[in-house]
Amino acid sequence: MSSGLDADERVELTAGFSQALAREGRAPDWLLSARQDAFDAVLEKGWPTTKQEDWRFTDVSLLTRLELLPASAPTAVSEDAFDENLLHLGRGVGHRMVFVDGRHQAGGEARLPPPRGLVMAPLSTAIRDEATQIGRVLGRQLQGFHAFAALNTAFMTDGACIDIPAGLVVEAPIFLVFLAAAEGSTSFPRTVVTAGAHSQATVVEVHLGAGGKATLSDAVTEILLEPGAHLAYHSVEKPSAAGFHIGHLAVTQKAGSVFFAHSLALDGRLVRNDAHVVLAEEGCTGQLDGIYLAAGGSHIDNQTSIDHRAPRCTSRESYRGVVSDHGQAVWSGRAVVRPGAQGTDARQSNRNLILADGAVIHAKPHLEIFANDVKCSHGATTGRLDPEALFYLRSRGIGEKDARQILVAAFLRDGLGAVADPALRGELEAILVSRTRALTQEGAIP
Repeated sequence: MSSGLDADERVELTAGFSQALAREGRAPDWLLSARQDAFDAVLEKGWPTTKQEDWRFTDVSLLTRLELLPASAPTAVSEDAFDENLLHLGRGVGHRMVFVDGRHQAGGEARLPPPRGLVMAPLSTAIRDEATQIGRVLGRQLQGFHAFAALNTAFMTDGACIDIPAGLVVEAPIFLVFLAAAEGSTSFPRTVVTAGAHSQATVVEVHLGAGGKATLSDAVTEILLEPGAHLAYHSVEKPSAAGFHIGHLAVTQKAGSVFFAHSLALDGRLVRNDAHVVLAEEGCTGQLDGIYLAAGGSHIDNQTSIDHRAPRCTSRESYRGVVSDHGQAVWSGRAVVRPGAQGTDARQSNRNLILADGAVIHAKPHLEIFANDVKCSHGATTGRLDPEALFYLRSRGIGEKDARQILVAAFLRDGLGAVADPALRGELEAILVSRTRALTQEGAIP
């Protein structure tokens, strides 16, 4: 079931869609068709409600009261409004693109020169360049998903097109920084990544909201891995305590490809991440890892799906979270083994810490198996801090609050163990320590 749009919502969205098409100007027919189909899907589906299983614990009524239309003009932005550590993540050591309220900002990126053949282009430019062949990827993996994913296709103004040619090894990470700056703004960043056969690269998306601003980022990332490609993908989200982030990751893997994804959700009134990975051909390896920290009034929801459609594929999923104060978190992991996908090896794990009586976690690992030669396992645990470990630190002269902060940070940092890039892993560890220390000082971690 879905929440049907009322007459006023339909009129407002339709008028906004017409304006968006007018601002689009001349665009390829395939893009106009994709936008129209997506908008029609929004009108048909309406907003998801808690009557739907995948949204049972996440009420989106607060964010649907925002103006769900792209900003008509770019916003002046001050770096002081954003988390400094996250804003500068990877600065000077990677390739970099910056976007403000959904639009590319050409100045001040100071990125490394890209290696020969690597395409890093604003989506607004790439969709008009037939050489990028972006039309064979954009929107092709999103059929049947929720209205917010369709809304992104209908209203996307800009984003990143990353095309990694066959055989290219991109040594330095590619950083895509998306800033939500204006009060009440809605942005629709879109990322499209094509990893050519036997290529290797790391892509890092950073989504930040300006402090104290009620913003919405409705982001979609589509990734296609050709045979033998290796891609590591990281997503870091930190809207303000009043901000919203809706993310959708759709990945298709071809024969022998290796994909690793890691998400890090640190704040936000409501953060929702959907990750869907399709192991489409034989011998693929796919891994989804994540860390979430829900404190204060934060609500963080992770919904994942790994779809084994071919024989002898391997998948791993490992999420861990900390929920404190009146925070709420949801993790639902789904692994599907299709008929004929013999030799599948699929494992899921979810670990959580509850730090306060008012905190809530909903964990749901589940497997759907339609083949008989498989190795599959899943599990979820939720508990409190280890009193013996806490006593040990206290006995060494460490105060109770500092001891709790140390244990929480250590628990979360263990979730970064599969991050291959040592410099990036070090920066993310420092960010986790800084965040847990700040929450401890604020009293959100008791």
